[in-house]
Amino acid sequence: MDVFMALEKPRICWGVKAKGSKRLRCGEEVNDPRIIEEVNRLINEFLARVERHKNVLLDDESTPFNYAINALSDWLREIRSKIKEGGNEDIARLRRAMLNVGETMLKLAKKAREKWLRTYKQELEELIGKLGKGETTIIIKGEPFNNDKSFGVSLYTEHLSIAINKVAKSSDVTIFITLNDLNSVHVNTPILFNNDVLKTMQYGLMLTDGAINKEGYPEMSTSHLWQVIVWLMAWLGKNYMRIHSLNINDSDVGITWRLIAMDYMGKFRNKSEIAKNVLNLVDEEFLIFLLFAILGDGDINAKKKIIRLTIGSSKYELWSNITKKMISYGFKEHDRKYKKVMQIFTSRAAAIARKMLGNSAVKSLIENLSQLPDTDKLRGLIELANTRIKPLGGSSVEVVDGISMNVHVNNTGYVRLRTMRKNYEDTMIIQERLKPLVTMPN
Repeated sequence: MDVFMALEKPRICWGVKAKGSKRLRCGEEVNDPRIIEEVNRLINEFLARVERHKNVLLDDESTPFNYAINALSDWLREIRSKIKEGGNEDIARLRRAMLNVGETMLKLAKKAREKWLRTYKQELEELIGKLGKGETTIIIKGEPFNNDKSFGVSLYTEHLSIAINKVAKSSDVTIFITLNDLNSVHVNTPILFNNDVLKTMQYGLMLTDGAINKEGYPEMSTSHLWQVIVWLMAWLGKNYMRIHSLNINDSDVGITWRLIAMDYMGKFRNKSEIAKNVLNLVDEEFLIFLLFAILGDGDINAKKKIIRLTIGSSKYELWSNITKKMISYGFKEHDRKYKKVMQIFTSRAAAIARKMLGNSAVKSLIENLSQLPDTDKLRGLIELANTRIKPLGGSSVEVVDGISMNVHVNNTGYVRLRTMRKNYEDTMIIQERLKPLVTMPN
């Protein structure tokens, strides 16, 4: 099917909320030629991406779900093999739980593939044909000429909801195809980590990719297979899971999984409460929190020996006190356009990576999930943790994780450790961390 075509004049209208439905209904019709031009630009971007990925979206054999099916099938064989090897019972129990989740995900992906070939693909082809003939209603919302605000186009078929959005403060365009009427499942998670580890995992997930929905449940949407499994390992009891939508990127087509922790309604009032709880974590707990936060909104480059956390401007107030604590561990703060970046380098990064994997259960989780194909961050963390780097110079020593101090020895043999910080508050944070180790001078 040839996706590119000359578009006839479509019917375009402003979206209005419809009671009892997530879909917008048509309101006032749009006649402004400037708005119509912007709408056509977004529609053409949608058609261009479908054309780019037509071997996945419009093929009779290949589908958007083949990648996940193949990846999960290969990974499950590895996990079954490791379970047969035996060993530590706690690690074996963790692997059995991951096996159960992976098998459930595989079943959902196979069912989604069947429905794609049977229903969704046909509706997508029909929609493209109708767009070329001007027979489709296009519903819009947002502000088309304000770059600081988002602007979106919605297209609907019986089983597909397509959202084409221009991202605020960016030239990026996101395209999601929501798949209606796919089955959901409930996955029951046993106790796999102690309570202190569980809460830190939950905090890291919630302050990055997680959210609290209108009903008060913790939830997350992700396109990463490993992150689906991490979420389900972190929340005890009943968890809701379904394949929600497709993300039509420039480079690929991804599956978006929706996850809800059903036994945690009202656990957190808001994210500010979680951020305050993070400040009370002790060293080992804080580093596990950072691990799962960085896996969500950061990156790990083992070759360059960098660990980085990116905080969008909308989140920075929430993170402001946490970043101060990160600075006491050796992270440096850098301002970028619309975001802040926290980075740690070389020997300090390697030391932090080793500490992040200090808990045997967390380490096993990361190592087992790193066998999946979409796990560059996890593999980078493992590689960095195994890196041994000699700190530059012989006059500096790491006294506390992430804090290096210069060594000064006078002619009487008296040793003094010194480090510099830009402000009094950062200095006091270091002093508090050193108190258990040394007697501070008057």
